[in-house]
Amino acid sequence: GKTVLVVAHGNSLRGLVKHVDGVSDEAIVDVSIPNGIPLVYSFDRFPNGALVPHRTESSVSAHVSGAFLEERGLLRAALEAEAELVRRVPGHLRQTDQPAVRALAKLELERKLIDLAADPSRLERAVERSREKKAPAVDALYMGLPAEKVVRTMPRASNCQPAAFAAADAIVILRHGRTEHNKLGLFTGWEDASLAKEGIAEAKRAGQLLRAHGFAVDAVYTSWLSRAIETAWLALQELDALWVPIIKSWRLNERMYGALTGLSKKAILGEHGEARFKQWRRGYTTRPPAASSFSPSYPGNDERYVRYLTDVRYSFRESLVRSLASGSLVLARKIPKAESLKDCMDRTIPFFTDEIYPRVVEQRKSVLVSSSENAIRGLLMHLCDIPSERIAEVEIPTGLPLVFDVKRRCLRLLDDGRYSNDPAEALARWNFGTASDLLFRPCVSDDEDDECAAELPDPVLRLAEVPAYLEDTPSPSVDDMVVGALMGAEYMGG
Repeated sequence: GKTVLVVAHGNSLRGLVKHVDGVSDEAIVDVSIPNGIPLVYSFDRFPNGALVPHRTESSVSAHVSGAFLEERGLLRAALEAEAELVRRVPGHLRQTDQPAVRALAKLELERKLIDLAADPSRLERAVERSREKKAPAVDALYMGLPAEKVVRTMPRASNCQPAAFAAADAIVILRHGRTEHNKLGLFTGWEDASLAKEGIAEAKRAGQLLRAHGFAVDAVYTSWLSRAIETAWLALQELDALWVPIIKSWRLNERMYGALTGLSKKAILGEHGEARFKQWRRGYTTRPPAASSFSPSYPGNDERYVRYLTDVRYSFRESLVRSLASGSLVLARKIPKAESLKDCMDRTIPFFTDEIYPRVVEQRKSVLVSSSENAIRGLLMHLCDIPSERIAEVEIPTGLPLVFDVKRRCLRLLDDGRYSNDPAEALARWNFGTASDLLFRPCVSDDEDDECAAELPDPVLRLAEVPAYLEDTPSPSVDDMVVGALMGAEYMGG
């Protein structure tokens, strides 16, 4: 009784049409499936359970009972118009962002423009840089470069370096790229914010780093949130591995921020004070104020969770509230209204230990986990034995691949040619909070012949030579991005 979407190739779909409609070998020659236009079938169910295609006036032909949703060419024209809008309209935002977020982002852009316009010489310099940089900083990817410009190198030969790391027993942990919510300092939680331009660039960069270090991902685990799914897609695209299985679970969702969802962190800090703010934002056992049963931020009002979140028990209280409100019996599941980090870990860690970890250890696979900050903080607390009293100190940068070697039980960063040789300075490049000493510790191993167990390793997995597609390009300044938006250019560095 479900509605399913099948996305495939022309002849694969023609084969399905032949099977569903019983099209003859001779007639199937005349059946064509245009690109990008949905062909929809509805079915009648007979008492014996058999399904028979339902024919309507909109059916394609005498042979095909399905119906196209629009006239041929309209869908493609709409997509081309949207792409042209993104290219030409200054500051255009993706329509998946909520109106309030789009408005806030526009106001932020205007504020920065006013500041920039107040200093003519600064504005002139930014405009000049904009004219010099015709192409986005991060768009010169290896896939678009001539073959002779791509430097393909093997990692440095060392048991403690990527050659051994990339083989198997590795978990790549990746926080999604930046969103407009991140940029504006809003509590996001389960709100389905999409990636900002900077986040798209970060996700692509993560895939490039994995490719440069020779990683082959066997499976991807991600949440039900678009920002994590999009990040996984973009990283896999750089690895030429979009075919790799992607397993989605709500149990890898971000921590549920309850009534704080969508609110400004600065405003909450100012209203409630630093102590309460820190407890709500980073506390291990403290939950923020709960969302109400009928709040737009409560996942119990989101169709995806109502229909498909089926692995938690029913809630008597929530069922009673919704039954009284609707005047009929409604069974509602116990979907979180607010979570502490511990609550978040109570769903993420069992999923990790039951589903992800066995795949790595028993099947010797390398997996990518693309998720959100608090889900990752909990996972690293589990993997790195971080005590609960210090977990509040841990910060996770967006779009940065963290590689956990299961065999040697240590976490490492991937070299891109920009890290200092000094371990402390290398770690200082990113904001890991004040607990980097707990995240990046010496490797340990039960194997007496393992060289990595006998040394204090570099926190960075170094490359002997940096490929051309990872060569550093200076990240654009705020001025550059403001002027770039106004001139229709996309600066995606960082």
